[in-house]
Formats: sequence, C-alpha cells, structure tokens
Amino acid sequence: MIGVDIVMLGHSAAGKTTYVSLMYAIMNAGVEEFALRAVDDDHHASLVRAATDVVNGLYPRPSDHRDVFELVLRYRDTDIFPFTWRDYRGGTLREHSNSAQAAQLHSDLRDAGGIVLFCDSYQLVHDAGAKRDVRVLVSHVQRAMDARGEQLTPLVIVLTKADLVDLDDDKTVDLLRGPFEPLIAAVANTRHILGTIIPIACGRQLVNVTVPVLWMLRYGIVGEAARLQKVIEQSVAAAQNAAAKDTLWDRISSPFKGEPTWNQVAESHRHTARTQYQRLEPLVAPANELGSLLEGVPMF
Repeated sequence: MIGVDIVMLGHSAAGKTTYVSLMYAIMNAGVEEFALRAVDDDHHASLVRAATDVVNGLYPRPSDHRDVFELVLRYRDTDIFPFTWRDYRGGTLREHSNSAQAAQLHSDLRDAGGIVLFCDSYQLVHDAGAKRDVRVLVSHVQRAMDARGEQLTPLVIVLTKADLVDLDDDKTVDLLRGPFEPLIAAVANTRHILGTIIPIACGRQLVNVTVPVLWMLRYGIVGEAARLQKVIEQSVAAAQNAAAKDTLWDRISSPFKGEPTWNQVAESHRHTARTQYQRLEPLVAPANELGSLLEGVPMF
C-alpha cells in the first residue's frame, strides 16, 4: 500500500498535540465504518493515554519537538491506506531558513500529500500578535506551494478552541478568516489544492475533531486512485500497442535475438494493469463513503 505524508503545522499552544491525541483515540474507536490504528504500539499507547488525560482536564504542554506517527486507515476492519502524520513543534516556524529544522520543514511541506494548519481562535480574535503568527504560517505554506507540482493536495485550516469565541458573530468570523485570505485566494485559483477551514473544539464538548483527518484521507485516497487509474490506462494502451505488433514470425525470431516477444511485452503490460486495478478497487467504496461523511463541509 502507498499512502501519503500529512504535515501538521502551527505555533506553540495552538492545540496540535491535544488534537492529535483526541483525534486518534476517537478514530481508533471507530467512526462509521472507518478506524485508525498506529503502526507502533508505543505510539498507540501514548496517544490513547494523552487523550484520556485531556478528557480528564489534563492538557499537554506545548510540544518542543517534531513527532512523526505512522498510522493506517481501516475500512470495515481491513487496512486500506497508510499515512504519516508529521507534527511540527511551534518553534520551527520562527527558526532561520538555513537551520536544519527549517530546511526539513520546507522539504516536508514541498513533498507533503496533505497540509493541516492550526491556529488558536481565541488568540486570533483577542491578540493582534496572533495575526503576525498566521502571516508566518501562511508564508511557509505559500512558499511550499510555489515549489510543488500539480499533485492533488488537501489543505485544512483548523481553528482550535472555537468554543471560546462567538462563531455566530460576523465580526468574529472576519477576524478568524481575514489573516488566511491570501492563502485562501491562492488555493482557490488552483485546481489541484482542495482547501477547507474547520473550527474545532477539544474541550468538554468535542466539535469537528474528526473532520480534518477525514478530509485529508478522503482526498489522499482520491489522489492515489487517480494515480493508479492513470497507470492502468497507460498500461492498457501499451498492451494494445504491443499486441498489434504480435506476429508468428516475431514469436519465432525474438527468442533467437534474446528479446521478449511482442506477445510477452503485451502480457507484461496487462499484468501491470491488473495489479494496479487490484490496488485501486478497494479504494473506491471508502472514498465514496468518506465523501458522504464530509458532505456539507465547505471547500475553497
């Protein structure tokens, strides 16, 4: 199975560590016919333990290092899509561009199959300095966008602690959305980046906790399915082209020349097409079901 790399980015105290633990615990227990599992048993134990602490009112300290979690999406009790979740420490965003951590960040963003940006809603509404932090965050992502190809890429802007602000107030919504407008406009002008902005709450009442990861995985699967479909179509076309050159004389003479026959070449391409289809077929139903779960989530 080939999965995607998801990069999670945000300044310190934005709620990234809290989110990852709660998201994992909820998804590990199962949402509809989907579930997550950690490849590493120690990661599973630490994430579940951290989620239990959060439920009991014990929130983690802001992270000071880069965590990497190898996870697998399961559908109907079957592993279907592995992915890597990279959680960057907030301090990386303020490091010089020539530092090792900053270089690794830009490399990961450039190659990421999905990007999740975290921002503290309360700080963004009440602290002018938070807007400067968002500008730094946006600049990192836009720099990576400029260096990327046109691969399908899901992007989620996560507004944490949304239960502490009034989302029914237009002025508040403008304050939350405003600093991201340059990024939203840039994404809207592309065909390959699929963005959304999601308010979440990880307090006593959980709100939208699973939406960011489901968005990432839905479009990660769609992107992988599109890649497989392209390989299948190319292999079928190559098989047809080779089959058109198949003759009795070629089957007799090619072995003497130490070359594969056109019939063998055609069969090799057919085998590739069949193999890729076997990888594609199990992704269709979960991609459609994820689409149903995300129906109504706004896209930019």
